[in-house]
Amino acid sequence: MKAWDDLVNNKEIPLWTTDNSEWYLDTGAKIERFNDGRIVIKNIVSRGESYLDPTPSQLSYFKLYGWDPGRYKICVDEYEKKIKHAKVIGDSSRSLQEKLLKFKIKLEESLQGM
Repeated sequence: MKAWDDLVNNKEIPLWTTDNSEWYLDTGAKIERFNDGRIVIKNIVSRGESYLDPTPSQLSYFKLYGWDPGRYKICVDEYEKKIKHAKVIGDSSRSLQEKLLKFKIKLEESLQGM
């Protein structure tokens, strides 16, 4: 998977280890490679007590484009949901819209040249 390859090939990124895996987490996502070869990605932006599985669309970004595009795709999707929710309950979504724009720009930049 391209996302995992991006991380292990970047010597500036320290991977965390357990007895049966290596993992890394950063804005939007956690990725974990188990000793049996399985790679599991989780959405860590979503609210709740546990991390969610990424959507098929989000997972395809990790597989096809790599770590940064994958995690930025999760952030864009989640902030779009948060803005819709804020509008439904009548809350201001200005700060959410600013964060969404930031992640849309990062996603676009990470996809340039691919």
